[in-house]
Amino acid sequence: MIYFFLISVGLLLLALGVNFFSKQSSKAMAVLLACFSTLALVSLAGLLFERLSGGQAEFLHPWAFLLLVFPLAVFLAQTVFRGAFARRIAYPMTHLMVEQSSLWVLFTRWLPTLLYTASLLLMVVALARPVRVDRTVLPPTEGIDIILLMDVSASMQKQDFYPNRFIAAQQTASRFISKRFNDRIGLVVFAKQAMLQAPLTLDHEALQEYLSTLFLGIVDPNYTAIGDALGVAANHLKDSKAKSKIIILLTDGDSNAGTISPQLAAKAAAAYGIRIYTIGTASAPGETLYSSAEDEINEGLMMEIADATGGKFYRAKNEAELAQIYDTINELEKTTFTASSTVDRSDYYHPFLLLALACALAAFVLEKLFLIKVP
Repeated sequence: MIYFFLISVGLLLLALGVNFFSKQSSKAMAVLLACFSTLALVSLAGLLFERLSGGQAEFLHPWAFLLLVFPLAVFLAQTVFRGAFARRIAYPMTHLMVEQSSLWVLFTRWLPTLLYTASLLLMVVALARPVRVDRTVLPPTEGIDIILLMDVSASMQKQDFYPNRFIAAQQTASRFISKRFNDRIGLVVFAKQAMLQAPLTLDHEALQEYLSTLFLGIVDPNYTAIGDALGVAANHLKDSKAKSKIIILLTDGDSNAGTISPQLAAKAAAAYGIRIYTIGTASAPGETLYSSAEDEINEGLMMEIADATGGKFYRAKNEAELAQIYDTINELEKTTFTASSTVDRSDYYHPFLLLALACALAAFVLEKLFLIKVP
């Protein structure tokens, strides 16, 4: 539609330029200016219609608007050039007749012509084929399935991270989710027990809500069952058809509860082709006022879990390092996905066509039965 509008404006400017440099204007030039002005106005209206609809409407045949010259020709023939087509009868003393200009006279003179012109205009709009457009974005057919393991044990309330370890972990996980548009992501929380909080989903808005509602104590916070958490995540990922499956384990302690050993859970995950990234979130002993007297994280265990699955271990000693680690994992696990969508078009020309027929029928009935003209 934009091209049609630009062409019509160009023709109008060309006609105005010719008329400006021409020594004398003629009715033919006036007709051309009227035609091009009408085309420009109608194309502008169509362009605004498409823009204001937010891309949900368009014209499949915008070049049909060139046919607007026909209703315009009908209108001009009945107005500007009316005398050229009318048959004249010589009556004596016609100079003594008083021209009537009442509202009823104007109504009977112009209504049929306006209705016929409107009918032709509506037919041209119908021929341009307006359609309603429904676009549906298709989800990725293959991407990365990710399970986030979130430690909700009591030690996560320590304030060596700002404002504490748990909230810093929530915030960085939330930012990570917001960057993974095309991947299914799930959430597992663990302390003494492990619980699937959110299954793998593309509905990241709902996942963000699940993440924001987490709190320390959602499960028994007195112990840390890392092996059970890995087992729950691996069990949920094992049947995934994704090209890549990963687990991101975040904890601030050592495994001291559960029925599954972390090493066995890591081997099971590796057997299913799952890669595990482990993140230890605790400052070094004595580094801050809130640091522990001894290191809380079993780095050897975290490395063993990551190495067994082809992943990597990271140590975050503050919230800035934690954010950097998530950014690094985000770069390592890139998803190549070409966005695709389906477009459904529903014809919307029927109302214009019916209204055009109604206008033509009304003009015919009024002209032949009610507004009969005599010489």
